[in-house]
Amino acid sequence: MAIDRREFLKRSAAISAAAACTPWLVGILGGSGCGPAMKSGFDETQIKAILANALTRGGDFSEVYIEDVTSLSLKMSEGVFSSATAGRSSGVGVRTVESENNGYAYINGADFSKALEAAATAAFIASAETTTVVTDPVAADAPGFVNVDIPIESITEDRKIELIQTAEDAARSYSDYVKQVDISYYDHVRKRTIANSYGLRIENEIPLIWVVIEVLAEKNGIRHQGRCRLSAHQGFEFFDTNDMSAAAIVAATEAVAMLDARPAPSGSMPVVMNSGWGGVLIHEAVGHGLEGDFIYKGSSIYTDKLGKKVGSSLVTLVDDSSWPNARGTTGFDDEGTIGRRNVLIEKGILKGYIHDLISARQLGVEPTGNGRRESYRDFPIPRMTNTFLENGDVTPDDIIADTDRGIFIKALSGGSVNEVSGQFNFVVREAYAIENGKITYPVSGATLIGKGIDVLTNIDAVGNNLKLGVGTCGKGQWVPVTSGVPTIRVADGLLVGGNA
Repeated sequence: MAIDRREFLKRSAAISAAAACTPWLVGILGGSGCGPAMKSGFDETQIKAILANALTRGGDFSEVYIEDVTSLSLKMSEGVFSSATAGRSSGVGVRTVESENNGYAYINGADFSKALEAAATAAFIASAETTTVVTDPVAADAPGFVNVDIPIESITEDRKIELIQTAEDAARSYSDYVKQVDISYYDHVRKRTIANSYGLRIENEIPLIWVVIEVLAEKNGIRHQGRCRLSAHQGFEFFDTNDMSAAAIVAATEAVAMLDARPAPSGSMPVVMNSGWGGVLIHEAVGHGLEGDFIYKGSSIYTDKLGKKVGSSLVTLVDDSSWPNARGTTGFDDEGTIGRRNVLIEKGILKGYIHDLISARQLGVEPTGNGRRESYRDFPIPRMTNTFLENGDVTPDDIIADTDRGIFIKALSGGSVNEVSGQFNFVVREAYAIENGKITYPVSGATLIGKGIDVLTNIDAVGNNLKLGVGTCGKGQWVPVTSGVPTIRVADGLLVGGNA
């Protein structure tokens, strides 16, 4: 039977969505989704009973975390929608904390008797003979760091499919060298309720949009894949200021430009980092070493450096979980601590670390709003949110013009970091040579090798064009983050591994 292509896509999406839902979450795209949303779960009497059950063997405090996530994923490859999946994840995690130890258990769904069993399981971590009292509840208001004008669930799948198709067309039209375009679209709405034995009660509901566009180009046997990513905790008005077609052109431009790349130079040389996701270097090489669990355990290179100089006077490093609608912003963290701006390094001096409740208690400081978890299946740990270097007062053009010879890094790929030593290496995805104060030809095959503290010390120019790049951070659990820098120059301390 001949049917219209868009009707075929719509039916395919519906079939995939229905297959993705469990039997008690039956539904299709364009209809009722995956069934009615789970309510926040329990009344106050039940919440207090769960918290108390988690403290039957003692412990410092207990916590209940209730989560419900509804999601949509669409993927297009080679001009064809290869998958469309509607998802539903809901459950309850119960935690007992004694000193630095977590007792944690979770259930799928929101059955009260099973939640009590989970609490009893979590309680086994504790060994104190004293009884911890559950404090009377005090509801807290969630801050307005995430604002929504157009709920993503109010937009039809047809409209989302149309955006993907238009972006795919834009990438393919860019050049005859473009051979493959892959686009992933994902959105979800996450509802959280957090209660603990200190009396905290807080909840919110926030959306997330996440788009990844990858473009493969080929010429004379040379291939390169360009990439561009868009994301925010925001409603569908996100696309009023984030053009998927423009993002597709960015990915295609990289893919085609790098086909003419020459072998990268090697050795120690000035490195200029592009604004935006170039901040992943700071995130990985510096940020992880400032997370509170590494600090109180003494395993970070920054453990004993509070109040000491760890970077040039141009370096001010901030983690700000209150940045409006950013990918790393959730209003409050996954322990209920309100998000805030935390200055970690100020003009080169180490000022503080990022903490969850446990690391803050261990070091005798206030939590910073950085207790994060991947889902209700995980207990929270200290994690970055929106981490960036603050602006300087020179233009990116001036930085380039003042660099006689070096390399301009526009995009980094994978790498590895040792939090104890700060040693890292990164694969460079897109880079260009700098000659006589000008960006010239593309170079390929470069890696960056160095230590985070050496990078901070040798930053001798900071631009005025801060941008946040979007990504996902792994530390046993995966969470959405942003990392950002203005255009910066590292004069020394970075070794470029090349093949020229």
